[in-house]
Order: sequence, then C-alpha cells, then structure tokens
Amino acid sequence: MHDQSLEATEYDRWFDRSWGKYSFGIELGSVLGAVGLLSHEMRVLDAGCGTGRFTAELEARGASVVGLDLDRQMLDIAVTRTEGHVVVGDARRIPFADGAFDCVVAVTLCEFAGRPDEVFAEFARVTRPGGLVVVGALNPRSSWGLRKRRQLRRPPWTGARFLAPSTLVALGRQFGHVSISGSLYAPGPIVGLRILGPLLERVGRVAPRFAAFQLLTIQRSEP
Repeated sequence: MHDQSLEATEYDRWFDRSWGKYSFGIELGSVLGAVGLLSHEMRVLDAGCGTGRFTAELEARGASVVGLDLDRQMLDIAVTRTEGHVVVGDARRIPFADGAFDCVVAVTLCEFAGRPDEVFAEFARVTRPGGLVVVGALNPRSSWGLRKRRQLRRPPWTGARFLAPSTLVALGRQFGHVSISGSLYAPGPIVGLRILGPLLERVGRVAPRFAAFQLLTIQRSEP
C-alpha cells in the first residue's frame, strides 16, 4: 500500500476513535437537521466526500447521493461504504449540469479550496432553484481551535484557510437566503466527554460563534 493510501486509511480510522466518533456524531446531527427529510427522489451531492462517511449516512436515510472528491485514495475507501456513485472531481469545476441536485452538502471542504468564492458559485450552480446548499466549516476561534492552535500550524492544516462565520454568510447570501448555526463546543477528547459533551452543547447554544463546527445553509433563490 503506497503512502497516499496509508494516509487515507489513517484519516478514516480517526473517525473510529473516541473523539472522532463524538465529533462526527455532532456534525452529522447538524447536517441532517439542516437537510431535513430525505427520500429516494432527492438527489444529493456530497462535495469533498473523502472516505464517504457523510455520503453513507445520507444514503442510509433514503437519498440518492453522489460523492465527489479529488483524492482517488479517499474514494477507494468511499466505494466500500456507499452504494451510490463516487466521482473524481474538483469542487471548483463540478462535473455536473446546472440544477442537477436538490441539495449539496460540503463538510470541511472550503477550508482547502483555495478560492471559496468559486466553490460556492459551483455549489449554487448545480443546486436547483429552491434547493439547499449546506456547508460545514471548522472554527479555529472555538475552544477546540484554541486547544489545537499549534497543531493547526502543521500539515495538513498549513494550507487551510479558515472562514469566519461572517465570511461564510457573505459568500452564501448572493445565492439565496442564508442561516448559520454552531455546534461542537467540547475542546477535544476530555475526561467525561459522554456526560459533559451534551451539557456543553446545550449551554453553548447561547454563543454559537464559539462552536467548533459552523454550519451555513443556503436556500437557493428561485429564478
């Protein structure tokens, strides 16, 4: 197995560790709450799908999901997890027609996109009028980000461009009505996370700008 495959495998294993399971569960709950009820008639694009964790969860709830990612090794794992299509592609030039999807989901993709304005424009282009674009982004000014500030200066984070909530809103509002919410208030794998985590989620709602996971939802404008 070459180095890139090892990196993809190690990345995927992170989700099976205690903090990976916890944070993924929080992020997934936020995404599913934003997406709403899914059905087989609903076409969803999981942009930057990685190893297909979100892809599989969306599919399990009834949607017809396509995963998109530039990393072929990540997709080699994704195809073992999902029954839908996975496609090698760049989110700045999504290889689908205008309005091809009812919903686009992108979690921790825009941080690495280089030109998030181009990515948002592509998300909007391939989403039908009235459809949803759901973008999840990490917040380095959260308790998690402050605890990990040294780690965030090292690969793979050195190339990341974290987007403030106000920037996410500004990028999204040109394509429709936007709303933003926050979740994931625990600073990391702390002792007693199972008990303290839900408490922090309830308390943290009063200050969503300090959440580690920022979720922007765009209701695409009608023509």
